[in-house]
Amino acid sequence: MKIIAHRGNKRYTPENTMAAFISAAEYSINGIELDVQITRDHIPVVIHDSKIDRTTDGKGNVNSFTFKELRNFDAGSWFGEQFRGEKIPSLEEVLLWVKEKNITMHVELKEQKDNYEAFLDSCLAVIHGTRTEKKVVISTFAHSYLPYIKERNSSIETALLTKTPIIRISGYRKTVNADSIHIRHSYYYAKFYRSWVRNGHTVRTYNVNSTREALRCQAAGVDGIISDDPKMMSGLLK
Repeated sequence: MKIIAHRGNKRYTPENTMAAFISAAEYSINGIELDVQITRDHIPVVIHDSKIDRTTDGKGNVNSFTFKELRNFDAGSWFGEQFRGEKIPSLEEVLLWVKEKNITMHVELKEQKDNYEAFLDSCLAVIHGTRTEKKVVISTFAHSYLPYIKERNSSIETALLTKTPIIRISGYRKTVNADSIHIRHSYYYAKFYRSWVRNGHTVRTYNVNSTREALRCQAAGVDGIISDDPKMMSGLLK
C-alpha cells in the first residue's frame, strides 16, 4: 500500500509549500498530494483555498493577484517562525523539483467558478511543458473536468474525488473518464471500497491519520492512503 503525503508534510510544516514537499520526501513515501488554484495572469499555483487569508500574511482571492504579487506574501510564518519566507509555489516549480525523484504528484484541481477551460489548459500546459505526465495523477471533485483532461492528454492518470461512496461506480467511472477513485476514509465506507478493489478498481483513501485507519485500509486492499502524517505512516508500513 502506497503512502501519499497530504499537502506535503502537513503535520510538521506549512502545507503546500516547498518546505512541506522537501520534508515529506525525506520519508519512505510514494507520493505527495497538493492543491492547485489559478492566478489573475493564469499561472497555476499550489494553495488549497480560493483565498490566501488562512495560509499567508495577506488577504484576498488567489485569482485577484498576479503570480508576482502572490510571491510577495509569506506562506510559512503562520505555521511557525522558522518557516518565515516560504512562498506560494507555482505548479511548475513543484513539478520541476519532483521530476528526478521517485515520487508521484497527486494534483488536486480545485473547482473554479468560471472559465474552467482556461484553468485546465494552463495546468495541462505546465504538465506537458515539464514532461511530467507519467509522474502526475490529476484528481478533482469537479468530475466534469476529467473528460476534458483526458481528451487533451490521455496519458495523464485521472482520479475522481468523492467524500461518500458512489453507487454503480464502474459505469460512473467510465462516464467521467476516471482511471482511479479517491474517497474519504470511513469505517462505514470500507465495505464499498473493499468491493471496488475486488472488482479491479484502483482506490486510494484520504484523511487516513491513525494506525487503526491505515491498517483497515491495508486490509481492504486499497492502492494508497493520503495522510497528514507521512512520518508515522512510513514508519508503520515500512
